[in-house]
Amino acid sequence: MTNHYRKGLIELLGVLEFRSNNSAHRPVIDALDLVQRYAKAGNTTYYPLGEVAPEHRGTNGQWAELVHREDRRGQRRVVRMVYEVATFQALREQLRCKEVWVVGAGRWCNPDEDLPTDFEARRVEHYRELRKPLRAQEFIDQLRKEMTGALADLDQALPELDWVEIKERAAGAIKFTAPEAQEEPRNLRRIKAEVGRRWSAVPLIDMLKEAVLRTGCLKAVASVAGAGNLPEEVLAERLMLAIHAYGTNTGIRSVAGGAHGHTEEEIRYTGRRYLTLEAARQIAVEIANATFAARDSGLWGAGSTAVASDSTHFRSWDQNLFTEWHSRYGGRGVLVYWHVERGSVVVHSQTLRASASEVAAMVEGAIRHGTTMSVEGNYVDSHGQSEIGFGITRLLNVDLLPRIKQINRVMKFHPGAGHLETGTCEPGGSSFRWEATAT
Repeated sequence: MTNHYRKGLIELLGVLEFRSNNSAHRPVIDALDLVQRYAKAGNTTYYPLGEVAPEHRGTNGQWAELVHREDRRGQRRVVRMVYEVATFQALREQLRCKEVWVVGAGRWCNPDEDLPTDFEARRVEHYRELRKPLRAQEFIDQLRKEMTGALADLDQALPELDWVEIKERAAGAIKFTAPEAQEEPRNLRRIKAEVGRRWSAVPLIDMLKEAVLRTGCLKAVASVAGAGNLPEEVLAERLMLAIHAYGTNTGIRSVAGGAHGHTEEEIRYTGRRYLTLEAARQIAVEIANATFAARDSGLWGAGSTAVASDSTHFRSWDQNLFTEWHSRYGGRGVLVYWHVERGSVVVHSQTLRASASEVAAMVEGAIRHGTTMSVEGNYVDSHGQSEIGFGITRLLNVDLLPRIKQINRVMKFHPGAGHLETGTCEPGGSSFRWEATAT
């Protein structure tokens, strides 16, 4: 760390220029200037006594005892290497939310550039599209009224729910009783047996072929990459072989060994030329739209307006450029984030960095899935329990529905200014009282 990575990381500070649009985030930039100034000071343990190290969010909390330490003379000084690590961690967090930005960068650019250049001139039009009032106080009043009504409905309905039990216990105050399993439909086993008899062993390539013929999804490839000189049926066959090779991890060489008349080089060229990210995404959109259109509402019910999203870790070889080590899954691989609607149709998928926030991926898929489905709600795991996620989805008229981990221990805030909402339990499991405590 001190001999290689730390040296290279500090040298990057001489190339990158960090800025902020808020003076409250300036201490991190001042701390980076301090780190760069002493980059060639050697392996000194402390900063000089006369040097004032800027305090920022990274040097507070758990890092405070490590950043400040007494030397041999008993003087309280700033440990140089620990201060650098705390500063870089604070910089990473502030870059993610663009409290600090980099001059000339693309993803980490000035947040003012994220808005349309004519935003101020067309403010009324933009707010009308978002269905939000122009006045901030009016927006706050509406939100506060809705939250107050929701808390009142919860307080009124909770005592009447027989599947909710509220008691004083160390493990938590709220306990949910699992619903009883429904009886199996009479004809379900017969339907399964008949489906198994007719299509018990259908090759995956045949399912892919039927999807292509019934949806015409490969026409989207020509619209994105151009048809070229290949006949339509030849292009479709080679694309199906390439998709089957990549999707099943069989490999181009193994797929090319079949009796179909297409060589390995032809399939590889077709994959490189036509199977781009935009084409693959458009193929998925066409299949999803065709599935929604072909559904029988009498059998499947009305169209769903909610999706469930989560990530999946696929292990891959170290030589893969997209492979990253993931601490939660304990291995190297690629992280894919899915949005799936109620009928198990994938409406959006994307790859994630191992350190990326899944909240941003959730918002991206719910808003820019590209299908005909109207997403009004998004079910997520506990990673969706985020204040930023709730705020963004609220503005975009999407209900964020996370599984809140340890909900019986979560502090609830009262919508009124200057109050803190705390849940208290009445022993016996008959009622649940909300108390507003002034702060």
